[in-house]
Amino acid sequence: YIPSFKEPHFFDIPDVYAKGIDWYEKTYFKSVKTEKCIGDFTPSYFYEKQSAERIFENLGKELKFIIILRNPVHRAYSHYLHSVRDERESLTFTEAVKLEKERLKFYNDKEDYLNNLRHSYIAQGQYGKMLQSYLKHFPIDNFLFIHFEEDFIQNRKQTIDEIYDFLKLDKSYQFDINIKSNPASRARSKAVKRLMQKTGWWRKALKRILPSQFVQIIKNKVQRTNISSFTPESIDSHQQNEIFNKFFAEDIKTLEQSINRRMNW
Repeated sequence: YIPSFKEPHFFDIPDVYAKGIDWYEKTYFKSVKTEKCIGDFTPSYFYEKQSAERIFENLGKELKFIIILRNPVHRAYSHYLHSVRDERESLTFTEAVKLEKERLKFYNDKEDYLNNLRHSYIAQGQYGKMLQSYLKHFPIDNFLFIHFEEDFIQNRKQTIDEIYDFLKLDKSYQFDINIKSNPASRARSKAVKRLMQKTGWWRKALKRILPSQFVQIIKNKVQRTNISSFTPESIDSHQQNEIFNKFFAEDIKTLEQSINRRMNW
């Protein structure tokens, strides 16, 4: 069982977490019946420093975590393109990377978590550092790490079988595994994009009438309709190597030691 709303963001966004665990269960899991496996897909739980402790305190130590790890430079650039598409980013990728530390400090001082999420291109790819906060509460056996390029892209069938085994699920039910990863996209209409981002009395009134997750589902559907795929300009190999060596090389060594696997990035 998974909620119809894919990313609840309960354990990472402060205002949402403040609503309490009972609200989380009633809002996203009230339709649970006899399902053996119940999941929540929110990638930023891995990033937010307090998420691991919040999950542990509310749901206990028996949880299992599936974490897909992508080349951190490619992840950072994809994240940047996403922010550009949503008109949350006006800097070049090089400028954004250069100013990230300063920006995040500013957002942290203002307790502006959402803008921190939007502009943490490098920070969200420092997997070794992020994993340590989870290992304070959960044993390494509670985790399945999937290498995006080697496992998910090149060996998808075998990877799906590993997920079945990890979750102790019956393999007789087969998923459609011939799916594409999220392509780069841009807005068809910037006017629609800006309208969806505006705040005002009408948005507050709508939230009073409709459940917040329902409003978000509608918003997501409109946004999906308003995007088209495109092929972005790629980062040259010299810049990729420079970013990797400067921001990720040492962190990836920590990750590799923790999960006992070479990442070959």
